[in-house]
Amino acid sequence: MPGRDPNWEVDLIWKYLGDTSTPGRKTGDWFSFMDPGGTLDDRKAVYDKLTSSAADTDPDMTQLRSAMIPWNQRHDGIIKAFKSELACGSVVKLSFMKYMGWSAGEPKSRTLDYKGWNGVLWIVKSLRAGQAVRCYLRSKDHYVGIVGCRGKKMHPEADDSDAAKTWEFLVMDPWAGGATTGSTTIQYAGVQTKFLGVAAQVGQKIVYDSIEVYSVEGPFPW
Repeated sequence: MPGRDPNWEVDLIWKYLGDTSTPGRKTGDWFSFMDPGGTLDDRKAVYDKLTSSAADTDPDMTQLRSAMIPWNQRHDGIIKAFKSELACGSVVKLSFMKYMGWSAGEPKSRTLDYKGWNGVLWIVKSLRAGQAVRCYLRSKDHYVGIVGCRGKKMHPEADDSDAAKTWEFLVMDPWAGGATTGSTTIQYAGVQTKFLGVAAQVGQKIVYDSIEVYSVEGPFPW
């Protein structure tokens, strides 16, 4: 199993899947069609599929509906459970519940441009506290998760504060390859994957897959 990807300051994929041995939390029967044998209860098995199994992490169209990534909304078992292949928000939330400590209740939500609030820095603080963030891409009616971050100084002479950096975010995408083209991949822990992506800060906005993030959700205090 590959080790931690060194390119991310905060990486909840590694924290909760690669570096945690306790079984994933039970989440009712939502994964029962996808994973009747309970393989995905093993966090390290999930990390291994994401970082070592090309058929799971970088599937072609013949492999997509059997790719065993928990947030793969187009897996045949997920489609059967939800009676739809458009359950992006639900599979992100269920994955956060199963592996990353989210509760069953609906999380609070706030638009990224909420007046007097810095949503970018809120996401950074949430991630550092070990709490993943769900994001709504309104123009595509699509949900993704944010599970990591890294910052870069805006100017070489700038101080080391978070506000003096521009941020990129590690994204958990349930639509393999991204909702815009379905073909985008990134390299993570040395392998190409369609189920993770990179979002970038643009001013006080965040753009992922050429789509602006509209709102963010999570348990971390505003």
